[in-house]
Amino acid sequence: MCLGIPARVLAIVDGPLPMATVDMAGQKRQCSAMYVPELAVDDWVFVQNGFIMNVLDEQEAKESLAAIEEYNLIEHVAEVSPKGRA
Repeated sequence: MCLGIPARVLAIVDGPLPMATVDMAGQKRQCSAMYVPELAVDDWVFVQNGFIMNVLDEQEAKESLAAIEEYNLIEHVAEVSPKGRA
């Protein structure tokens, strides 16, 4: 089973195979952005297997991160979840 994780986009490199740098649970990761041409910096996205699958709104990201935290799927998500953000 693969766990998809919400992440925030930090930077985007366009090209034939666009890539994005994301903040995923406090860690910077490189992900393929080929499925989401509408991607923008500061978007919340759903990442699975190194691919950004879709863009989320902040509420969806909060709900997903809360579930991940509740079931303790990633220990340090609680420290970086957007729960307290407006």
